[in-house]
Amino acid sequence: MNARRTCAIMLTPEVLGSALPVGRFVLGLRRLLNEEPTLQHQMLRGEVARWTRARSGHVYLTLRDEDASIDAVMWSSRAPSRDFEEGAEVVVVGSVDLYPPRGQLQLQVTSIHAVDKIGELEAERRQLIASLKAEGVLDRPRRPLPSIPRHVAVIIGADSAAEADVLRLTEDRWPGLRRTVIGVLVQGDKAPEEIARGLRVAARLADPVRAEALGVPPVDVIIVGRGGGSTEDLWAFNLERVVRAVVSMPVPVVSAVGHESDVLVSDLVADVRASTPSDAAERVVPVRLDLDRRQDDLVMRLEAAAARRFVEIRQQHHLLRHRLAGAPVAGLARARTELTDLQSRLDATVDAHLNVAARRLAAHAHALQRATAHNVSSQRTRLAGLEAALRTTDPRKVLERGYGMLQQTDGGVIGSVKDVAVGDGLLVHLVDGTVEAAVEDVHRT
Repeated sequence: MNARRTCAIMLTPEVLGSALPVGRFVLGLRRLLNEEPTLQHQMLRGEVARWTRARSGHVYLTLRDEDASIDAVMWSSRAPSRDFEEGAEVVVVGSVDLYPPRGQLQLQVTSIHAVDKIGELEAERRQLIASLKAEGVLDRPRRPLPSIPRHVAVIIGADSAAEADVLRLTEDRWPGLRRTVIGVLVQGDKAPEEIARGLRVAARLADPVRAEALGVPPVDVIIVGRGGGSTEDLWAFNLERVVRAVVSMPVPVVSAVGHESDVLVSDLVADVRASTPSDAAERVVPVRLDLDRRQDDLVMRLEAAAARRFVEIRQQHHLLRHRLAGAPVAGLARARTELTDLQSRLDATVDAHLNVAARRLAAHAHALQRATAHNVSSQRTRLAGLEAALRTTDPRKVLERGYGMLQQTDGGVIGSVKDVAVGDGLLVHLVDGTVEAAVEDVHRT
């Protein structure tokens, strides 16, 4: 006969102190899962068994095959614009995580792709690349970025986090730099035409005549891109309409689509490929303080080199003078010739170093002066706009049109009939003075 034995635990203070709280245990388990490389950034293939999009934009889904199923979540920043039907075969990339409130294992999905759609799109992409290669488009020389841009055009998702990142970085790196942001749709059926339209606008701003008419420097570099997303979300940058527009731009173009693996066709035809819009901003816009420091360092190095050369030639000069003093008469003419030649070389060397330094300083000063002048012009324009806005809200302008402002005798402003009663004294402010009055009756409308 088998007897079941039960082990009793004495709940002493020591035993209670060694017991782990549930939350601490679950968080520890979650940390182990997150640190396991084989459970992170895995590509899985399966069937959509459930698909729910919350009002927050997050997507909750279940993936399954004939052997198992797993719950998954896509945060709104990663969720695709289209919904997948139950039964759709998909490929996802995600990492295993544990949801502590319920102790539930789930997959955090970063991208999802329909298996059949991927094949169709990829075939079109390869055909476009083959056509571009046959035309020689992929072999054309790439244009360098301007060392100090005067006007940057940014074609990017309207009001997106990527737009905010680009604006913040460019302002931090070169305060006052002229930037024109052209907000467009970057995914969906209308995205290709929107992106191509944005590029055409940037091309017009690159025309010196049109830019001068608008009172701005011409665009000299273009950033076009968006943040990350699924393959289908990014596909507009693989379509011929967008690619041809990039190729036709009159100034260098930076393709800045936030993706990690696949190379988009816009990357292949652009002058520069950036991994993200933020990366593009850092490539296009230098740090002004760094340039200032480099200029100062260059001046110091030129001055030091000129000083060293001056000392070397002066030492040779003194040596020849010493030799000349003790030389026989027969060698006097030769020594004098050498001395004269050395003096000429000394003068020429100093002049050459000073001329080089002056030219480099003038170039840097011109670039900085140009950037500073543009910054001042932008601030003046902004100040004029603010001044005009203030003038339109000046109460005296309202009074000049025949209106009056009512005020109680104690200084209180009257905005409604509820603020007065019969017999109250009033001050009526007109454009040229004040009238004292009394309330005889109150009529509500």
